[in-house]
Parts: sequence; structure tokens; C-alpha cells
Amino acid sequence: MIDELDRELRAFGVPARRRRRIRLELEDHLACDPRADLGNPSELARQFADELGTAYARRAGFAVFLALVPVGVLACVLALLDNGTVNVGSVLGGQLAFVGGTLALLRAWRLRGVRVIAAAESRVIRRRALLGLAGGALTLVSLRVTSVTTPSSAGAGNATLVWVTVGVGALALVAAAAALLAARLRPSADGSAGDFSFDLGIGASPWRLAFVIAGAVALCIAFAGVVQSDPFDGLARALADGSLCLAGFAVLGRPLGLRA
Repeated sequence: MIDELDRELRAFGVPARRRRRIRLELEDHLACDPRADLGNPSELARQFADELGTAYARRAGFAVFLALVPVGVLACVLALLDNGTVNVGSVLGGQLAFVGGTLALLRAWRLRGVRVIAAAESRVIRRRALLGLAGGALTLVSLRVTSVTTPSSAGAGNATLVWVTVGVGALALVAAAAALLAARLRPSADGSAGDFSFDLGIGASPWRLAFVIAGAVALCIAFAGVVQSDPFDGLARALADGSLCLAGFAVLGRPLGLRA
């Protein structure tokens, strides 16, 4: 029985460490009650795989968001110092990291009480987490490249901060990548994934929410332009960023589980 279950667990892709733990627990259970009926090995293995796959997917969503927090904080400090190390690549990477990490956290949090999530939900979390990791990596690479190509733009203190940002960020992203790699074990439960309204816990059209968020982003940027006494440039950037928000929603909405 135990050997057959171990073979089934291996077939479902359960890691060796987890298989050993399950085996020890069941052997201990059978030692206490030799007549215990553990059920069909294949069904039991599927149950273990589904529950572990659910836990790994949620963990990946939380881990990626937490890994991106120090990267975002340090990158914002560099941007405030305005030392020339922040470029288009780091800004784009920061935006992708923020969107992907936040969306992964939202879906993982919304599914926190579900014992076994649908396979579609697991795919959504992993794609969002992967987007966040890619954005974080782009940010770090861009910061490092710029600090090398334009060393005169930053003093010794700022150059050190760039190194700290890249080092801390790299370690955090590696840890998050390990959690995402573990999420390869996917639950096999049927069902569809929720959309953006499910993430926010409100009953509204995903496209309506997208227009509201894009409008809010544009309004904030336009207001910043007015504060900086450059309203026309602020308005131009507001329209550009708002349009990019909607374009991103149109292109990535389905893969990221934002719309059906």
C-alpha cells in the first residue's frame, strides 16, 4: 500500500521530500492502527497532490510580493535622489513588478481559505508571480547597467546604494523564484478562474474597473504636472500612462486572469 502510494505520488509530481514525509506519517499511522483503511492509493495521491499544489501556488503569490517590497523601496529611494541611475528600463520594470506582484498577492489572498483551488486559478497566480519576478529582474539589471555606463552621475554614496539595491533584490528574487518553481506541482481540480472583480471582492465589470484605475492614474499624473508648474507636459504624460494601462489590460487581461 505505502509503496504503491509512493509511486502514485511520484507520478503526480510530488517532490521527493514531501513523499518521504507523507510516507513516514502513514507508516506511523499504520503502526498505531494496522487495520486502518487508507483508501485507494491513486485517489489518495491525487488528494495530496491537489492540496500541496494549492499551498505551493498561494505561497508563490505571497513570496513574490514580499520579495519585491525591498526592491521597490530601494528603487524608490534611488528615484528620489535623482542621481541618473533610474532609466526607462528600471521604471518599466518597476511598473511590471508592482502590477504582477500585487495581482499575485490579491489572488492568493482571495483563495487563502480554499482547500483545493482550480487548476486555472493556479495558472493565474503563477503567471502573475512570473510577471512580477520578470519586472523585478528588469529593474535590477537596468539599475546596474546604468550605474556602470554612467558612473559619474552618482556619488560614492549613491553608487553604494545601487549595489545594495541590486544585491538585496537579487537575493530576494532568488528566494521568490524557488517558491515559484515549487508551484510547478499544480492542483488538478476543474473550474474556471475569477476575474479582476473577484480579486477586489466587488461586483463590477472588469473593463469598468480598468477604466476607473486608468482614469485615476491619469488624474494623479496630471495633478503632479500642475504642482510642478508644467500642466501641459503633465497632461500629455497622464494621457499616455492612462492609455498604456488600458492597453496592458487588453493584451494581458486574459493571461493574468483579469477578464474572462
